[in-house]
Amino acid sequence: MLVFVVFLLFLLLNEFTVYGSQIMALYAIKTREYWSSISTQPFELFRLLTATFLHGNILHWVINNTVFLLLAFTIERVIGGQKFLSVFLLSGIIGNLSASYFLQEQNNLLMGASGAVSGLIGLWLVMFPHKKINFVLPIGLYFQKTSMPLAVIILLWLVVQLILQFQPHPSYDIAWISHIMGFSTGFVLAWFVK
Repeated sequence: MLVFVVFLLFLLLNEFTVYGSQIMALYAIKTREYWSSISTQPFELFRLLTATFLHGNILHWVINNTVFLLLAFTIERVIGGQKFLSVFLLSGIIGNLSASYFLQEQNNLLMGASGAVSGLIGLWLVMFPHKKINFVLPIGLYFQKTSMPLAVIILLWLVVQLILQFQPHPSYDIAWISHIMGFSTGFVLAWFVK
C-alpha cells in the first residue's frame, strides 16, 4: 500500500499542481546528461530510484499501477513486505540504470515504474509457475470458457519486449530495455526470496 500511495502522491503533484515541471526536473532522468552529471554530482544516482515513482501522464500511471496492484498483494503476502520492497526497488533501479546507459545518446526523459513492475512479473513467474488465467474464447456464436498458464502469457510478453528492443529502427519513447532488465532482476532475485 505504501508504494501505491507514493505513486499516487507523485501523480497528483505532477498532474494537478504547478510543480509538475519542477518535479520532473528534480527526479526524472535526462538520458543524454545523466552519465556525465553522475561524475560531478554523485547524488544524481538517487534519480535511479526517484524516476521509478514518476509517470509521464495518467495513462502511463494507470497501466503501471494496474499491473502493480494485480501482482503486489499476492507476492507481498507470500514473501513479506521487506523482501517485496527490496525486489521492487532493485528491479526499478536496475531497469533505470540499464535504460539510462542504453539511451545515453538519446535526448529522453526516463521515468516510470515499468522496470520495477517488470521485476514483479519475473518474480511471479518463479513463484507461481503453474498459475492459470481463465478467459472466455468466442467461437462463432458460442463462448467457450478456457484457461492458459500465466507463464505462457509472461513468456510471450517477454518475447515482445525483446523484439521491440532489438528491432532495426526502435522507438525509444518506451524504454524496452528497462522492462527486460527489470524482469531479469526480479526473476533472479525470486530464487533468493521465495
